Amino acid sequence: MNAQINVLAWPLSRLGEGIEALARQAGLKPAGVEVAPEAAGEGEAGELGRWIEWASERLGLEAEAVETTVAEFGPLLKGVGPALLLYRESEENRILLLVRSKAGVLHLIGPDLGIHRCSVECVRAALCSGFEAPIADEIDQLIEMAGIPNDRRKTVRSAMLRERLGKQRLGGCWVLRLPPTTGFWQQLLYARLPRRVLLMLGVFVLVYGLEILGWGVIGQGALDGRLDAGWLTAWALLVLSLIPLQLLGHWLDSTFTLDTGRILKQRLLAGALGMDLESVRHQGAGQLLGRVIESQALESLALNSGLTVLIACVELAFAAWILVSGAGGRFHLLLLLGWLAITVWLSWRYFRRLRRCTLARFDMTHDLVERMVGHRTCLAQEPAMRRNQQEDHTMDGYLNLAQAMDESMVPVDGIMPRGWLLVGLIGLTPAFVSGNASQLELAIGLGGMLLASRALTGVSSGLAALARAGIAWTQVAPLFHAAERKPTLTPFASSSQIAGAGAHEASAVLLDASDLIFRYRPQGEAVLRGVNLTIRSGERVLLEGSSGGGKSTLAALLVGLRTPETGLLLLKGLDRHTLGEDWRRLATAAPQFHENHIFSGTLAFNLLMGRRWPATEEDLQVAKDLCLDLGLGDLLERMPSGLMQMVGETGWQLSHGERSRVYLARALLQNAQLTVLDESFAALDPETLKRCLDCAVKRARTLLVIAHP
Repeated sequence: MNAQINVLAWPLSRLGEGIEALARQAGLKPAGVEVAPEAAGEGEAGELGRWIEWASERLGLEAEAVETTVAEFGPLLKGVGPALLLYRESEENRILLLVRSKAGVLHLIGPDLGIHRCSVECVRAALCSGFEAPIADEIDQLIEMAGIPNDRRKTVRSAMLRERLGKQRLGGCWVLRLPPTTGFWQQLLYARLPRRVLLMLGVFVLVYGLEILGWGVIGQGALDGRLDAGWLTAWALLVLSLIPLQLLGHWLDSTFTLDTGRILKQRLLAGALGMDLESVRHQGAGQLLGRVIESQALESLALNSGLTVLIACVELAFAAWILVSGAGGRFHLLLLLGWLAITVWLSWRYFRRLRRCTLARFDMTHDLVERMVGHRTCLAQEPAMRRNQQEDHTMDGYLNLAQAMDESMVPVDGIMPRGWLLVGLIGLTPAFVSGNASQLELAIGLGGMLLASRALTGVSSGLAALARAGIAWTQVAPLFHAAERKPTLTPFASSSQIAGAGAHEASAVLLDASDLIFRYRPQGEAVLRGVNLTIRSGERVLLEGSSGGGKSTLAALLVGLRTPETGLLLLKGLDRHTLGEDWRRLATAAPQFHENHIFSGTLAFNLLMGRRWPATEEDLQVAKDLCLDLGLGDLLERMPSGLMQMVGETGWQLSHGERSRVYLARALLQNAQLTVLDESFAALDPETLKRCLDCAVKRARTLLVIAHP
């Protein structure tokens, strides 16, 4: 069994070629960028994972590390792909490239670039053998002693292994996929959604064609006086054939909406997490909340209403063809086109009024959130009469805009679809009065008029919803565009390279800044100009300055939260381009109190969020020891669940000084090469301040403390 896996496993020296081959085979279309394989040669699990993520990002892809239990690994293999699987044989790390799983058979790419099929159990047994081998003999002996029949031993053995290893964690799996930052159209193509739209349109065209044919059959038989069992049978068969087609069309519609919504949500989430720091700072909490709310509206309105309008257009096309063939002829068609133009104009008027009303609602949301956050300040400082007058004035303005919007909605949603029936009858009047049209032509014209009425109902409701979706898009667009990022071209720096950089002597230069210039806006005044700073490993540096002097801005530059406009900034002799996100791993900061936050979660999570999570027992013990050093022992004793106590807005409320010490502990627990504390001791009394400062000096590798003189 392992012999087959050995043949299919890729050596680490060819891993770059393997990832590119896997991506192409899976249809991910990787970027044509060379990936050096030698960087993965170290083979350490954590280092290998960092390299795989770096190589995937360089190819314009995303590799997500997946961890599961040994018991759940088999089901995971059945649903994962494309993926990379870590296979260890004879103390050597190798990689299996899984393209897909189909009917319980895994399709793997071998080093010969061919597709090979292998059973799930074969791969599962090979990858889990390191956990199962130590206890396999013991289980075999138990089975022998229990006298299990030979035909059942394999099943019993598998069940006992799952029971013994059920909670054993198993890593070494990376799922390869398109990142949310990829072009939106490319993501839709990869999910085959445009093809699904064409299929859905084809189904609905066939449905309407059969529906018209059915009415033609029954109408022709009734008007010709030949409505016998044969005509009724043909009509019934046509009607029955519509049922599976309609079910198929609605299923395609639902799956298309769900998949497109999933891609859109991932894109917006990536944009929200990737927004520029200054963009976030310049927007209030209410504005950001409004964007989040509108993202849900965009998804539901744009997708559903877009498909509604699309289907309604198909109905209109059939209705136009029927009207031309009926008694009204081209005059009937011109009336329909004119009525449709009026509907579009009324929808545009509704869109403009809706936009004004929505913008007013966004302003109200922003004011509401701001007043909720500053509720105590308003109660203590603002006169109640002025506060109420302002709220009443805002509400009156919003109600007037809402009334105008509702008035413009009535003709779009109510009058236009129903009014067409009257206009359509007017179009039939000349032919009916003159007597030149036959009964069949009048019936065809009446049927086209009814189909057009149904289509106009879909157009009216769809355009109104699209108008609301358009307003939502104006708010969501910044999140959508913030996700646009090009693949990184940063060279890979291994942990040994980073650790060895600049480490030729004990007091080597850790951070070197030369002639740094930074400004918040391209044309604004420079906040920092000509900054020069050198910090050696192990130093304890105090940076003092007046308020507004740029101390916090410099701290953000040093830890990688901001990028200098010009100048040279090196960490362990490497620049930001070389280190990439590793810069944040080497340098961390405890921001100012008003920029830091206690999340609604356990105290352990708030302390260890900069380390791996879920936390190990060792991490929890380190966090507890640090809390004791910082004088938080009494707090832990008061908390019923200790480190597992829920804190934050919905849990245990911490005092100002306790929050400051949690922020300090959070930064120290990251164990970074450089720790920057930005006014972290301002809320502490002198005795606690001395205790916390001594702890920081003792525990930080290299320390920079920012404070007022």
